[in-house]
Amino acid sequence: MAALDVQAAPTRIGAHRRITGFVYSATALLSAALLFCVEPMFSKMALPVLGGTAAVWSVAMAVFQALLLAGYCYAHLLTRRLALRHAVLVHAGVLVLAMISLPIALPAGFAAPPAQGISLWLIALFLAAIGLPFFALSANAPLLQAWLARSEDAQSSNVYLLYRASNIGSFAVLLAYPFLIEPSLGLMLQSHWWSVAYGVLVFAVAGCAVLALRSALQSGLQVFAERSKNSWKDRLSWAALGFIPSGLLVAVTAHIATDVASGPFLWIMPLALYLLTFVFAFSDRPLLPPKLVLAAQPFATAVLIAVLFLTGKMNWGLSLAGNLFAFFTAAMVCQTELYRRRPAASDLTQFYLWMSLGGVLGGGFAALAAPLLFPTVFEYPLLVFCALLVRPGVWQTPRTAWLRDGAFVALLAAIFGLPLLFMPSPAGYFGITVLVLALFMAFQGGSPARLVAIAAILLAATNFYDPSQSVVYRARSFYGVYRAVELEHGKFRVLYQGTTVHGAEQIRDGNGAALTASPEPLTYYYRSGPYVEAIDAVRRSAGGRLNRVALVGLGLGALSCVRAPGEDWTFYELDSLNVAIAHDRSLFRTVSLCAPQVPTVVGDGRLTLRQAVPGIDLLILDTFSSDSVPLHMLTREAFALYKSRLAPHGAIAFNISNKHLELAEVVASSAAVNGMVTAVKLDPAQSDVASTMHFRAEIALVTCTMADLQALHLGPGWRIVKPDPIAWSDDYSDVLGAMLRKMRE
Repeated sequence: MAALDVQAAPTRIGAHRRITGFVYSATALLSAALLFCVEPMFSKMALPVLGGTAAVWSVAMAVFQALLLAGYCYAHLLTRRLALRHAVLVHAGVLVLAMISLPIALPAGFAAPPAQGISLWLIALFLAAIGLPFFALSANAPLLQAWLARSEDAQSSNVYLLYRASNIGSFAVLLAYPFLIEPSLGLMLQSHWWSVAYGVLVFAVAGCAVLALRSALQSGLQVFAERSKNSWKDRLSWAALGFIPSGLLVAVTAHIATDVASGPFLWIMPLALYLLTFVFAFSDRPLLPPKLVLAAQPFATAVLIAVLFLTGKMNWGLSLAGNLFAFFTAAMVCQTELYRRRPAASDLTQFYLWMSLGGVLGGGFAALAAPLLFPTVFEYPLLVFCALLVRPGVWQTPRTAWLRDGAFVALLAAIFGLPLLFMPSPAGYFGITVLVLALFMAFQGGSPARLVAIAAILLAATNFYDPSQSVVYRARSFYGVYRAVELEHGKFRVLYQGTTVHGAEQIRDGNGAALTASPEPLTYYYRSGPYVEAIDAVRRSAGGRLNRVALVGLGLGALSCVRAPGEDWTFYELDSLNVAIAHDRSLFRTVSLCAPQVPTVVGDGRLTLRQAVPGIDLLILDTFSSDSVPLHMLTREAFALYKSRLAPHGAIAFNISNKHLELAEVVASSAAVNGMVTAVKLDPAQSDVASTMHFRAEIALVTCTMADLQALHLGPGWRIVKPDPIAWSDDYSDVLGAMLRKMRE
């Protein structure tokens, strides 16, 4: 009988360990999944009051990282200052208290942002809406690991693997969001089920607490009381290694989202990869060996240099892949080094605290400081360069090697750079030089000084120098990066926001003489194009003159040059910097010559149109910035607002030109829900864009009834669009579906 008891004891212990490991892992996974599901969910809720800009996500990431730091700090204090039974009670109270914020929704008092201080207002919005539950959830990962470390469970020898499990949960939910959650559930249903899952999590954490208390009573462990043996150098290295990938996450997301669409589908791709780096790196036997990651980093940096140089000139899919590859590799190098420097389990809450502090500083630098410091998105290549500096051996390289390799790279730069000073058209030569040097750099992984020096030159050159353009102005605001450049030997001056043309003027004739007459509308707005054709059709239907016209999205105000005498026009523009640029006659003359007295209302189009008096004959919507689609301007609620502001036979002209999304069906569906009819015309491809600055445009013309549309007598090329059965709303949108439709075209 005694022998049977001896054999049964290990079996019971083994079963207990398996149960404990499963409960802890499942709880960590669920907690992380909820934490990272709320990020895209609430950020999407906030888009309708923030103009749909990608900067919403950048600031949101900084807020999330700050709340994560607060949660880690709280977990560290609980672990160090309180006995386990007291810590469990306190955390249970925090989890229950956070329920007062459920269900998650936009809080009262945040209907519209202020004209100034938008970032601070957005921070307050996120804190008011999700601050408490996010804070409570963020503390779970380090607390569960600390509790597990006090147990006799078999996993307690390396509790950092529990952090790996939590990141798997985060990655899984982020992968599911665009493919399963967003297309299937509206935001209100998402919020409802999130609240239900949060309630389940509270009970799961309570179960972990019971197991921890039981194990602690058996083993006699109550607090980690021993003094930390980690130096300030260790702590600062944890912070630095957290700073770089966190800042890169914000920077690369802003870079990608600005030129595609501001929505969860694109936001979460870099975030999912960021979490995947933790999954791969936080392991004793990583799937990606550290040597392989280090070998790939110079090559990935070379790919990024080529992609940055060719931005706007290459296939979007290749550009996206190149950016994500470079980001993932740089983050992997940092995370691998971070795991190598991890402390003992007794110091894990301190480790996460310093790592999170670095993350907050990195995210804050990229989201809040960089737009004030740099006129371009320079933080992106700067952080990629910093990731090269954490490679093992960089700081141990002898001074003689730095001097020797530095002199070699300087000589190389002089040999390749001097010809640029004497070439009349150096663009082609510069491009070949960049690509050749990038290829050479890709094989310099064994020479840290040479690798770092070449990367510094190429990353700076591709960010600040482009011989194909003469940049006369740069500026940056919360909503984007602007450049005014001269093309075709100074014949045209073009305004870019990101990589997309925001407007253009001809400033010189073929002989180089300055023009003084009112400029002709160019780009999407040229007089024989579908935009002006739509305006003229509505004007003819109204008897030859439009009483009131509202134009949402100023750009350079090109369409104001087709304004007829006696018409009352009003501009609505989101970005005050855009307004300043358009009215600066030293840069562009369109507004000052064609619409000097036309008033401009600054603010988001939907918010400002609510204040407009009904009776608008023509509403012109030109709201896309740098191919970033403000989803909230395309919903059924948005079209209900538009219709309420139109005159009885008024119409809407909507510029839906986009390289990546098919939007004709989206507009037609939102219009149809409101009883309206949509016709669309896609301009024929332009043969000589460089010399004419006439761009291919796709314009949607929406009328209140079919009779109103027929009364316009539109010319050839216009087609009535059949609406999709499911219309987008403020609660539901499907960016992925629009992207796939565009790819099929």
